[in-house]
Order: sequence, then structure tokens, then C-alpha cells
Amino acid sequence: MDYKFSHIGIPTTEEKNWDGFYEAGKIHFTEFDKDEYLIEWVKFDVDSPMPEMMQTMPHVAYYVDNMEEALEGKELLVETFSPGDGVRVAFIVHNGAPVEFMEIKE
Repeated sequence: MDYKFSHIGIPTTEEKNWDGFYEAGKIHFTEFDKDEYLIEWVKFDVDSPMPEMMQTMPHVAYYVDNMEEALEGKELLVETFSPGDGVRVAFIVHNGAPVEFMEIKE
């Protein structure tokens, strides 16, 4: 499995110039590809259903070619979901920290 670095996500309680909102997860986010250091800021609404670990700890994200293969044998934190067209995302727990996998289909 090839893991290609994508970004680091940092939870915050501060207001930012949000680029988007993922309704199902109640997550406000900035677009990491606009940041010179590939940082994605994330803020969770009080009633967000996302796990506490995801809401309180930074995560590192990797592009993967095959989501099912990438998740095989891993401890799942957040099931695969689609935050946008052609994008699938899932989170695992790795050594006590959240890791994001992103699968992009053209």
C-alpha cells in the first residue's frame, strides 16, 4: 500500500475563514491545499457526532489508491464517508492518534 502525504488537520475552537461545512459531521473546515504548510483547520459544532479523539487531537492525512485495502486490519475510528464528489474519507486509530485516509476518484 502506498501512502502519499496529504495534510495535517488541527482541531480548533477559534473562528476562521471557513472554506466549507460538512453537515453530516457538523465540521467546519479550511482547505488544506490553500495553506502553504498543508494545514487543515477543523472546528466541530457542539452537537457533532464525530468521536472525541477526532475533535481534540490533530490528525495526519494520506492519499490512498484503494480505501478498502488501506483499512484492512486497521482500528476504525470513523467509517468511510464522502465529504464531496469523488472523495472518500475514513479515519483509523494508529498508536493512539487519528489518521485520515483519502481516496480521490477523478
